[in-house]
Amino acid sequence: MEKYLAKLPIEREKIQKYMEVISKYSFALGLFIELTIVLLDKSEYIIQYEGQWFRITFLLFGLSIVTTKRDLKQWIWFVVFAVIGFISYRATGRNEILRWAAFVWACYGKDMKKAMKYTFWYTALGCGIIIFLSVMGIYGKIALETIYRADLNGVNAVLENRFCFGMGHPNALHCMILVITWIGIYCYHEKIKWYGYILIMIIHIITYLFTDSRTGLLMSIGSVVIFGVLQYVKCLQNSKWTYIGGMAVVAGCVVLSVLFAVYCTEIPLFDKLNNVLNGRIFALMDSNRYEGMIHTWTLWSAPINNFYFDLGIVRFFYWFGIIPGMIYYFLQCRVLWCGYKNKDYMLLAMIVVITVYSVFEAHFISDYIGRNYIFFFFGMYLADMVGDGRKNLNIKKN
Repeated sequence: MEKYLAKLPIEREKIQKYMEVISKYSFALGLFIELTIVLLDKSEYIIQYEGQWFRITFLLFGLSIVTTKRDLKQWIWFVVFAVIGFISYRATGRNEILRWAAFVWACYGKDMKKAMKYTFWYTALGCGIIIFLSVMGIYGKIALETIYRADLNGVNAVLENRFCFGMGHPNALHCMILVITWIGIYCYHEKIKWYGYILIMIIHIITYLFTDSRTGLLMSIGSVVIFGVLQYVKCLQNSKWTYIGGMAVVAGCVVLSVLFAVYCTEIPLFDKLNNVLNGRIFALMDSNRYEGMIHTWTLWSAPINNFYFDLGIVRFFYWFGIIPGMIYYFLQCRVLWCGYKNKDYMLLAMIVVITVYSVFEAHFISDYIGRNYIFFFFGMYLADMVGDGRKNLNIKKN
């Protein structure tokens, strides 16, 4: 008996190592599946058994959670968010919040900088393959001919032919190149010289010539300027007011989206903006129930709230409810403050550009975890956000 007890500490160490290996690889496999689903969704392939794949990734992230050593505070907060997810599921039939919580808590103890680099390279490679197959005529349309812009009554409708290179839609092509650019800059900004940003700008201008995506071009120019300024204007990097300004941008985007849901195009400025955005705002009234307008918002949403439109922040509140929406955008401000404490100024740029983009595009507000890099940041700074008092294991040097 004494010999057995003497071996127990060694056995515990072995078990802990096995648990860490299980946690690491179950998380990696779950992330791989989620990213693969994103790529397949962006192609013209129809994903079979999508719900079952989401259940598999949920179980994999759950396995990663239970095999990672963490303190009581994290477990308490996980239960809180699991309860929020369960309430959302009962109210709407959607399980996304449960899946998001599982992913974020599974991130703990992982090298999230490495995970984001993996996400960048795998997504870029996948998009490159889709484009290559399209250009070679093997799979996917190289261009899409349809009416892209017209007045609300159909006047001035012109049939146009724009390139999509297997992505299903030109806007989707520009969107994917845009988000790959953002995560690439975040991961490798320390290696990018000033002329690298000019090259990135040229790439997006060329992309615009193929896609004619005005939103994509405007966001490309604006985001590259934001990344470049934060990288080369040193006084902004560690300034508390820079991060407070980022929080103000997040809050402003939410307020603007609420005003869209209240007034739609009744305000002259919104009507002009709607014309620039090709009818994205007026699309809230393009249904029998005026889906997405403020009267369709409730505290926890409802199963009937399943309409699709481009305004991403409006879609979040409409799909998931006012309470989950307020929590989500509060957590974005919370993670910005964690970025300030950790001098992660490129996180500030990422949150700002993703939130601004989500006002007019819904790429990040979807069923797919692999689309929304905000959750990666929630996972990266989980220890700081819940205040467990331990060193943040997710932030490792490059």
